[in-house]
Amino acid sequence: MASIPSNVIEKMNAQGTVKVLVTAGKDGQPHAIVCGTIMSPAPDKMVVGEVLMRKSAANLAENPKASFMIAAGMEAWEIDVKNPVRIDSGADLDKMNEALAPIHLHANAMWVFDVEAVYDQGANPDAGKQIA
Repeated sequence: MASIPSNVIEKMNAQGTVKVLVTAGKDGQPHAIVCGTIMSPAPDKMVVGEVLMRKSAANLAENPKASFMIAAGMEAWEIDVKNPVRIDSGADLDKMNEALAPIHLHANAMWVFDVEAVYDQGANPDAGKQIA
């Protein structure tokens, strides 16, 4: 497993950061969605709430690999993940749903992943370089 650098986690948690989940089914067709619930509770873990993500959830059931794109201005990172675990109850999901309630959204579950690799994908000479 890899660990997400602290500066990437900081940008992930900042207002205005674009967060995207990319999955693919067993046919290999990519599917990308913007997700506000993407977070990293530990440097080697990524989490996303299952909010309106039927296709992504189906893809994760078929293919255990996915990627997150985190972008803020000229800075961007790809976080490759594996081993998804779907959690459909518990205190962490309840806490996420409390945070989503003011915007009238609800997570049916949370997907937790192991971080496999992190790449710099920003507009700079290191674009494409693995950093973790």
